[in-house]
Amino acid sequence: MKILITVGIYPPDIGGPASFVPKIAKKFKEEGFEVTVLCLSEEKISDHEEYKVVRILRRQNLILRWIKTIFLIIKNGRKSDVIFVNGLPMESYLANIILRKKLIRKVVGDWAWERGRNRGITKDSFDDFQTNKHSLHLEFAKFSRGWTATKADLVITPSKHLESVVRNWGVSNNKTRVIYNGTKVINNISKPNNDPYQFITVGRLAPWKNIDVIINSFKELQKSGMNFIFYIVGSGPLQKKLENLVKELELENKIIFTGQKNKAQLEEIYINSDIYIQASGYEGLPHVILEAINYELSIISTPIGGTNEILLDGKNAWIIDLIDNKAPGIENLKEMIKNVVEKIEENEIKKNNAKNYIIEKFNEDNNIKKYIEIMKL
Repeated sequence: MKILITVGIYPPDIGGPASFVPKIAKKFKEEGFEVTVLCLSEEKISDHEEYKVVRILRRQNLILRWIKTIFLIIKNGRKSDVIFVNGLPMESYLANIILRKKLIRKVVGDWAWERGRNRGITKDSFDDFQTNKHSLHLEFAKFSRGWTATKADLVITPSKHLESVVRNWGVSNNKTRVIYNGTKVINNISKPNNDPYQFITVGRLAPWKNIDVIINSFKELQKSGMNFIFYIVGSGPLQKKLENLVKELELENKIIFTGQKNKAQLEEIYINSDIYIQASGYEGLPHVILEAINYELSIISTPIGGTNEILLDGKNAWIIDLIDNKAPGIENLKEMIKNVVEKIEENEIKKNNAKNYIIEKFNEDNNIKKYIEIMKL
């Protein structure tokens, strides 16, 4: 069987699809599938994978990039049995008008909403965005993302919450399936006894991540005498603004922007960290939280999107709520961080619950087998 995987972000980029696609591609290869990955990239890189990687430069004229992308999907998809779309949905659909291949799509979010938030066109929460009316530009984007989803033979989502969203886009119930993200379970991790406490957040530095709220919370914690180090792993459109905020608050020695890290580097940061913080206004089902639990970090998170399908209303983590469907409060987050540090016994119970739960529900090997079964149908 031959599979073409399309994706918008791929290593060295970071993010859910960039973590997922190399894993699934390698598993497909192990199953004897012939795999090609077609992705956008900041630069041409010589890949040394067991499968073929086709990179298209992200930073070029958009129309020219679209033409190249569609052409290369057609070229690489001609002999494929399945097109597995993890990104580039419109380009993949247009190419498939000619190819007429089986098309399976994984939806991990709403690119129309992300575009609106990144460009400052909307301040809606993810769920509000689905029902509210917007500018013609955004309404067209909403139509496009929903319409292309209906053209897939099957749509896979990483959470029940996102499955319900996709169905509201018009995808019929018999064409959706939930397969949770997974992580390769690691046991017997040797964690250091850190002083000061080391915190981490990982992801794209985008508006809905509310990283400014976390930074401001740490300023308040510093005033109360807490000693800490906070690692911000990733890059994105708000990086300069956030770096300036750290300087204004005189936290340069406490808050460290690491930039993007490869898998081994990120694993080292996880092992040496104590607490993971996510203050997002939306997540599909964040792979980084699964990784943080796997490396036995305590979790502080908003329970939005599919995240609560991991957190279970606070059984497996410390929950902070959004205020008016926007950002969590600075003071609320500050108090929650203090709770994690001070309530040692309760924190250990939550950490153990979380680790046991990912072993049960989010085992990477078990969940990837479900993808292999689908591809063989």
